[in-house]
Amino acid sequence: MNRTLDYYDDHAAAATTSYERVDFSRLVDRFAALLQPGARVLDLGCGSGRDAARLRARGYDVVAADGSKAMLARATAIHPELTGHTFHVVLPETLPFDSDAFNGAMSWAVIMHVPESELGRVFGEIARILAPDGVLGYSVNTVRPGLDADGSDTRGRHFTCLASDAWRRLHENAGFQTIDAEETDDMLGRSGIRWMTCFARKI
Repeated sequence: MNRTLDYYDDHAAAATTSYERVDFSRLVDRFAALLQPGARVLDLGCGSGRDAARLRARGYDVVAADGSKAMLARATAIHPELTGHTFHVVLPETLPFDSDAFNGAMSWAVIMHVPESELGRVFGEIARILAPDGVLGYSVNTVRPGLDADGSDTRGRHFTCLASDAWRRLHENAGFQTIDAEETDDMLGRSGIRWMTCFARKI
């Protein structure tokens, strides 16, 4: 993850500006619809803070976490309501939260940056910090052209791309039941990039 985090630390201003221009509300609202009002939610890989801020405005108790300290600083600058509600968390390290501490966790376009060998650990940690019946919403790549033999793009960011069934097996092996999963083209229109978006519940 080091080169990936280096990229986001070095390009935090441009990245947050780009993220804020993307309307991701449909998926965030689908995730929220699976939660009880006021639920405690972890935004794992919060980026610009866009989605964490949206849920906080709707009354959810949101903790925003990211591996890039520069991105966290930008997130609180753009969304000051997140101040005091952020954590520096570098995947695949153990999450610094108690077991059963959250009712929901969302992680959009983040888990795919983790090496394949560590993915089981990451999903296991997410399951640990979620209470029973807790909801996970996440999106990952199934296809991403232009990666080298080590899975890195020209900017040095690592991507793990797996088939949808393989992603589903990972979260189901960690103790989740799939609610819904769909594979789609890139919402920004980038050619050849495919995504899986999944919603699952801790058993």
